[in-house]
Amino acid sequence: MPTTPGGWFIQVLIFVIVGYPIVGGLAFIVSSFYYKLFLEKHDLPQPLRGEPPFVTIFVPAHNEEASIASTVRYLFTKLNYPLDKYEVMVLNDGSTDRTGEILDELQQEFEGLRVLTVVANRGKAAAFNLGLGFAKGDFILSNDADTKPSPDALWQYMSYFERPGGHNVGAVTGNMLAANRTTMTALAQQNELNSIIGIIKRGQMAIGSLFAFSGANTMYRRQAVLDGGGWHPEQPTEDIANAWDMQTMGWRALFAAHIRFFLDVPEKLGPLIKQRRRWSSGGIYVLLTKGPRLMRHPITNYAMIPVIFDYALSIVWSFLYWISMAIFALLQLYFLATLNWERFFHNWYMVGIFVAIEMIVGAIQVSTASYYNDGGRTLKYLIFAPWYMLVYWMVNTFTVVWEFFPTVRKILALRDGGVWKSPERSASLTGGEPRQGEPQQEVPQR
Repeated sequence: MPTTPGGWFIQVLIFVIVGYPIVGGLAFIVSSFYYKLFLEKHDLPQPLRGEPPFVTIFVPAHNEEASIASTVRYLFTKLNYPLDKYEVMVLNDGSTDRTGEILDELQQEFEGLRVLTVVANRGKAAAFNLGLGFAKGDFILSNDADTKPSPDALWQYMSYFERPGGHNVGAVTGNMLAANRTTMTALAQQNELNSIIGIIKRGQMAIGSLFAFSGANTMYRRQAVLDGGGWHPEQPTEDIANAWDMQTMGWRALFAAHIRFFLDVPEKLGPLIKQRRRWSSGGIYVLLTKGPRLMRHPITNYAMIPVIFDYALSIVWSFLYWISMAIFALLQLYFLATLNWERFFHNWYMVGIFVAIEMIVGAIQVSTASYYNDGGRTLKYLIFAPWYMLVYWMVNTFTVVWEFFPTVRKILALRDGGVWKSPERSASLTGGEPRQGEPQQEVPQR
């Protein structure tokens, strides 16, 4: 047992560092199993019985010349939904490449294509707010320019709003999978998407709340968006902010595990880090600006309290992780300099045990998620799981620490956080069909 305050601090630090991801991972496995066993079968999409509601598909575009044509063509030719019951509105947000020219050509090809051009880049949320004033539909599908939903996605989304009790549903978010699997970084993200979507969102649905919508593909009820004051251009990630606002106002936020969409994921570590920095900044921004208001009414917002605590704890854990890494490195250098080989190798032995336990829990989580999503047909990607669990966790914790104080300064300075820059797009996505993988190849086309 430790005999000094410093020793106790290190002991507690070790328990927190080791315990949080293990306990958290097991908690999500158990809660997701409960949802899968008792709740998910009641949430399966059902064919629409009445007249299909009119849907406006928002496609935000900022310098998307690489992917916009294939996405628009896909939306007009592959969706199993009446053409006269939806429109596609591309929100060209200050593009400086050939996006505008390509959209002019596409408008000659597709009569239902509408283009709203924003001269100055103000971000996705600001463009969406402008689009609300021109949209014809009472339901808005947010569909990123690098994203292709499954052909049945529109009617599947609408079934959640049309079923008994659906009048309380504010938004439904789908199950995202990687379309491009061309590098080890991209392949490893297949495990991450399986893990996050297959486990965490199911676990959150078990307690009745969602941390975030999937901004790349979510169906919103127009009235629910308006009740929340529209999308929030000051937020780095509008999908998290909208999820919190809707649930605070009493609208239901649902995860639809059986609605698939495929998006472009970063193929290199550099773009991945940039993406995660924005995600981390968005989560921190929402937590600090909306969390205190929710916590003042814990009974009313009881379903959101576990989400708030979990994310706040993950931020604290990220800082503790890097503090422990620094302490570990300094101690190892000290033991190496003093030739204390017993303590030197003992520390590496303990790290090995910790990593092994983490890998076992992570493998269970990824395997379970694969079973949930597609009956285990994506288990072949488990070979890339060590790369995900050892490297991506470090990337995610690093971006949280890196973005925390700049995000706090941004909040205090009342600066907008939503202005965006599109990432590099994969060359494999310029065609009209998403790379869907084994579970989706049998989906009928229009």
